[in-house]
Amino acid sequence: MSDTRRKIGTLDLNPALEHLRVPESDLCWWCGDIATTAEHRIKASTLRRVARTDDGTIAPDNVFKKSSDYEATLQSLKKGAQIRWRKNLCANCNNNKSQPFDRSYDHFEACLVEHIDEIFGWERLDWQTVYGSDWQERARNLARYFGKQLGCMLATQQLRVPDELIEFLNGSERCPSVLFMLQINPRAVEAHEKMRSDGFETGLSDFVGLLEATAYETRGVFSGIDYGYHIGYLWFIAQWRADADVTSWFDYQEIDLPRLSNE
Repeated sequence: MSDTRRKIGTLDLNPALEHLRVPESDLCWWCGDIATTAEHRIKASTLRRVARTDDGTIAPDNVFKKSSDYEATLQSLKKGAQIRWRKNLCANCNNNKSQPFDRSYDHFEACLVEHIDEIFGWERLDWQTVYGSDWQERARNLARYFGKQLGCMLATQQLRVPDELIEFLNGSERCPSVLFMLQINPRAVEAHEKMRSDGFETGLSDFVGLLEATAYETRGVFSGIDYGYHIGYLWFIAQWRADADVTSWFDYQEIDLPRLSNE
């Protein structure tokens, strides 16, 4: 199928995707129960970290968001379409089943923020250094955190969530059709170093966000999506391609940290 895969374009407000959308549903895309909760697009704890003022208080208006449909400070860190996906998960999936994913993300984010002045100089990342002896399952759970985000994004856009992704969230050791990658953005590294030299203590670590998502089709069938997220200069990428068989960051104890091209 990959030989005929066609890039359609970005997700937001794109009429070219209409023929790929599935009917709107009030069911949890993960388990099929009634959907009662909406997942944060950026983790609530991350938003609180970014929103923290010098005196330690949490202020939503300390966070500025820029996207295709919004450019202003936030009004809330808890609710609203600007910080949450559409309501498409049940409480059990969102609050209980995915707790190990959240813990792996929290641990990795803390490590990244602590070593924000060092990681951009690393050529490779050793998961055991990050997570200890159970690195593989915790690195898997980090991927599952972003897999859950990918599922919420797709369900919000009324696009099909791949069965293999759901199986991965349910405990499958592999998700062969989704490639989970880490990459370093050199231009963002330059911005981080400039901010640090100008006296900004946190540098670029308070700059978090979603990258532009791109969809693909093959002979009129939805067949691919690019999801991206960044904390500072480190990009977390999840690329789904129907019928692919790829390895991801949790398949190896040490992984390369490639630099993005100018594109």
